[in-house]
Amino acid sequence: MVTNSEILEFQEEYNSLGPEDFSGIFNSIIRIVRRFLDKSRPGILLGLVELGYDRGNFVGGFHRLGTNEIYLNKSALRVMREENSDSEEKKELYKAYLFHLLLHEYIHSINVVDERETRQLTKNISLAIFGKRHPVGKLAIFGLGAFFPYTFRQERYSPVREEILNPDFILLRHPDSEFTYI
Repeated sequence: MVTNSEILEFQEEYNSLGPEDFSGIFNSIIRIVRRFLDKSRPGILLGLVELGYDRGNFVGGFHRLGTNEIYLNKSALRVMREENSDSEEKKELYKAYLFHLLLHEYIHSINVVDERETRQLTKNISLAIFGKRHPVGKLAIFGLGAFFPYTFRQERYSPVREEILNPDFILLRHPDSEFTYI
């Protein structure tokens, strides 16, 4: 059972992180999942890849089964960052989206394959830590449509093949990330 003091620690750690701190957010998620589910996955590689979007429909990220790879949709992250950069409150929405997405994909990486189960675990953990009023909690309850910008509902972006095949990898500063394998 996760204690109230641990919940407060997770909240404080989250609040101390910047919206672009992939490594810090991911490290926090590793600790959270280890504490809530008693599982972890060493050697995760985090890549950003252009997957595009089409009028509100897109893949935010994915974990390749049988690997230690997690990929996030660079197109979605870019639009989310650009449209949520004009105030501190909106930057928090971007950070909440990144946290939500990384938590979801990391849960997949610890061998939770079923999408409904992954969504439920993501929701349970998010609400236990942040509650239903926090942006992370709202994303867990209402889904990505809760905060996604206007651009996604009106536009489309199709990356060229070279963009899809050439991910940018994020350096994760965590002891578990020192072991890389595929």
